[in-house]
Amino acid sequence: MTPRTRSYVTEAIVAGLLFVVSLVVSQAAMRAFRAAGAQPAFYQANFEPAVMMACGRGFVTSPLPSKELVDFLNVTRDNFDCAHLPAAMVERPLTSPANANWYYLYGAAAAVWRVTGVSWTALDVLVCGMSASAAVLLYGLFRLVTTRVAAAGLAMILTLSPANLTHLLSLRDYSKAPFVLAGILILAALVMRPMQRGATLMLAAAYGTVVGIGYGFRGDLAVMVPFGALAVLSFLPGSLRANIGRNALAAAVLLVAFFAVAWPVISGLALGGCQYHFSLLGLTEPLTDELRLTPSLYRFGQHLSDTFADLKVGDYAARVLHAPVPGLCTAEYDTASGQLYFQMARTFPADFVVRAYASILMILRVGLAIPTMMLPMPPFPASATMTAFYRSLSAVTSLLAPLGVLVTLLALMAAWASSIRLGLALTVFVLFLAGYPAIRFDERHWFHLRFIPWWAAALVVTQLLQLGGRAWDRPRLIRAGVAMALVFGLLVITLGALRLVQTRSVGQLITQYVGAPKDILRIHAKDGSSILVDWQPRDYGRSPAHRASDLVVVTLDSSRCAGAGSLGLTVRYDADVPSHDMSTAFSVSRPVAGATPTDVFVPVFWQGAGDRVELRFSGIQLTGAPVACIAQVARVTDGANLPLWLDAQVPADWASHRLY
Repeated sequence: MTPRTRSYVTEAIVAGLLFVVSLVVSQAAMRAFRAAGAQPAFYQANFEPAVMMACGRGFVTSPLPSKELVDFLNVTRDNFDCAHLPAAMVERPLTSPANANWYYLYGAAAAVWRVTGVSWTALDVLVCGMSASAAVLLYGLFRLVTTRVAAAGLAMILTLSPANLTHLLSLRDYSKAPFVLAGILILAALVMRPMQRGATLMLAAAYGTVVGIGYGFRGDLAVMVPFGALAVLSFLPGSLRANIGRNALAAAVLLVAFFAVAWPVISGLALGGCQYHFSLLGLTEPLTDELRLTPSLYRFGQHLSDTFADLKVGDYAARVLHAPVPGLCTAEYDTASGQLYFQMARTFPADFVVRAYASILMILRVGLAIPTMMLPMPPFPASATMTAFYRSLSAVTSLLAPLGVLVTLLALMAAWASSIRLGLALTVFVLFLAGYPAIRFDERHWFHLRFIPWWAAALVVTQLLQLGGRAWDRPRLIRAGVAMALVFGLLVITLGALRLVQTRSVGQLITQYVGAPKDILRIHAKDGSSILVDWQPRDYGRSPAHRASDLVVVTLDSSRCAGAGSLGLTVRYDADVPSHDMSTAFSVSRPVAGATPTDVFVPVFWQGAGDRVELRFSGIQLTGAPVACIAQVARVTDGANLPLWLDAQVPADWASHRLY
């Protein structure tokens, strides 16, 4: 056996051991979570096609599902017997976008159920297998920059981290992890390892295939397609000028492989699929707060809920596009939500960029921390020793977490010191992979990227131990320093230029808000802190559904708002269930005595069906000042001339505020 063969065998043995250990630990964690009362949640109600596939009926749904199937999909029972499907059952092709673009996820679930029988508990083996695969892929990524022992240790630390184990409870969200990691590993190998033309094309095809399959599990993988094509087109070893043909062919092979494999999913997008729905939710205040960003005078909305996005998109479709209100996540919904999203991007370009910058900083900082168990349940494994271990590990890594940015910068400098190509490639990798989660900065969308600062630290430590000062001689250090200065300069200049553009676009928007014609609404004092608003909106819903919206303006009179500190203003709704309550609370700067009144603009909504009211704007509550502080409530009469309706407070000196 040659040394190279022996090395391959050893790597395979280590990878196999990592897979087995991670699989066993993940399965034990799932059993512990269930025993502690935590139940997996991954939109099981949408898994009817998976049941049909497992029962041999194909990728279809039933117009009249049986009670047993309904109970199973509602997770009121754990298992389902295919015998409960009538032999002569009328089947229908898929008409729901929630089904079409989960094709491979449903197929994987159905494959498990064909072996185990249809039950939710049986799917634990699927998500645990994904966790084990992620551990092996992490090992492969770390092996690119460090020793076998260090790579195995780091892979296990991240796999056994509560931040990883807790996400096993969501099969749908966890399923992206192995595909994203596999894609990154393939690209990293292509960029870092010179190889023959045939091997390059094979790996490019493998990348397209992996991402194509992953796209059928989770739509997030769509962003990996242009990223992968750019990487193989620009960063493969060798002179770019001499190898442009090879690089272009590799990019083409990658794209062809992706579209060929992902076609069953892509073709389903004709039904819709909420392509921009989730991006719009990513702009809401809860996720803006997660990015630690300070809001300006405006905000897209406070509610991180499907109901809120549906109301915003329906309003935009009816008011701006003059189209019927689209059904949630239909093709028409994708069209309206996409136009709304890009209208936001054109008006607030600097905010979109700074969200990406914030995402990068947050992931690089948080990634080094190993938190304790994040759900209200006993830690896993449930022992005093392990509880103390996780608590200590969390305390130590939390102290080290702020160094994540520093070690990543050092890794980038090491790459630039090695070569311009590797420096540019690693810079793009870090900026893209840590920046794209800003689209919806919820940890379940980026937990698998926590490895980035650990990978950077492994690169830096290994270089220092193996190369010592040779990695940082004066010419290389100067090159790295100049390159990083140029990168930072470009990032700062880009943001500065976009802020100038945004200041103008937002200033024009606020000017339109202030100058828009308005009708005063009748108001009635309900008590000392709230008023009822007599709002009679125009119904643009399709019978029997009702839908209406308005841009309401609450005017605060400075002469009646004496006091100190901010005011609390809450826009109240009548709602049939808590999930439909769109009540929105603002902290409003108190109007300066003697100044022009402050206007607070708030989009409001009404939705119902028949005689049932699901939600309807009803009034205003004020804290910190008497209700007389509210001078009037009005509505903008020509909403079509204001495409974007946002929450905004407009004081007399609004032009002196930062409009970003």
